[in-house]
Amino acid sequence: MNLDPRPIRSELKSHRIHPEPEKPSRWSFLKVLRESNFREFYPEIDPYAEVYRFRDNLYCIFTEGLMKNCGDMWHYLIVGPEKAMLIDTGFGVGNLKALCEYLAPNKEIICVNTHRHIDHIGGNLWFDKVYCHEYDKKAIEESIRPDFITGPTLDENGNPKDTWYDVNDLPPFHRYEVVGVPDGFVFHLGKDYEVELVHLPGHTAGQSGFYDRQNKCMFIGDTTSAFGPAPGEDHPECCTILALRNSVQNLLNRYGNEISGVFPGHGTIDLHPVSLQYLVDACNRILDNPENYDNITTFFGTKKMFAKFIFQQGSDLKYTMEGVR
Repeated sequence: MNLDPRPIRSELKSHRIHPEPEKPSRWSFLKVLRESNFREFYPEIDPYAEVYRFRDNLYCIFTEGLMKNCGDMWHYLIVGPEKAMLIDTGFGVGNLKALCEYLAPNKEIICVNTHRHIDHIGGNLWFDKVYCHEYDKKAIEESIRPDFITGPTLDENGNPKDTWYDVNDLPPFHRYEVVGVPDGFVFHLGKDYEVELVHLPGHTAGQSGFYDRQNKCMFIGDTTSAFGPAPGEDHPECCTILALRNSVQNLLNRYGNEISGVFPGHGTIDLHPVSLQYLVDACNRILDNPENYDNITTFFGTKKMFAKFIFQQGSDLKYTMEGVR
């Protein structure tokens, strides 16, 4: 059987040197979406990004991952009456800020991060101020260095390793302000338009979602793994399956009956809100018996992780034994 990933037609300036294994649950969705007339492409502004309008004032921006195992990313632009909010900035290659300014003309853009990982914060350099949950503030500040993107994506000869891109298309380095905010912090986009930060720990201590109270859309970042606390972690209790389960259950208790769509940082988007309940169910199965896993895998080829299937998502919830409780 031929297991090589099948191509999806793309006009992006980036291209995979080493394509990642095809994920059936994502491939069909992305192929239909990316090869449709629904796609907007503005190569003169940002040749690395595709744009899809999923609500009247919601643009979903697709970019390719520059590192193996990171996957392709979704960034979300909510256009409010007076301001716009950009959720996550990917690896930063291209000009995401200029694209957002084109899609939301004459509006201040508030940049926020769901969490501290490289595939969600690389484009922060395009902005002077970025918001995140307070528990990930320190790690994002420590990432502000000239080699943050080039270090892991280029080989010893200065060539891209996993995905081709032009190094000259990275944002110019400068130091930006990182503002840490607490769970429940509300961003105001003008008039009565509000977006709430919802702490969804597990993947990182500060991993959070953003709830658009008007469109009832929930942007959840990465909620399908818990690595366990890293050495020196200030909030180890927030790096577990237990923390993830409790936070998602609290989200469902508060907004479960009104959420109109769930938008992850990777893969299939605009999911039915029942997907959050399936995530809670997977967490509960792990908490009941962490040894009863469905698969063993590795993260970046080194860290041993266990995986539990998430019902109807075609995906799994990855964890380490030290990252259960």
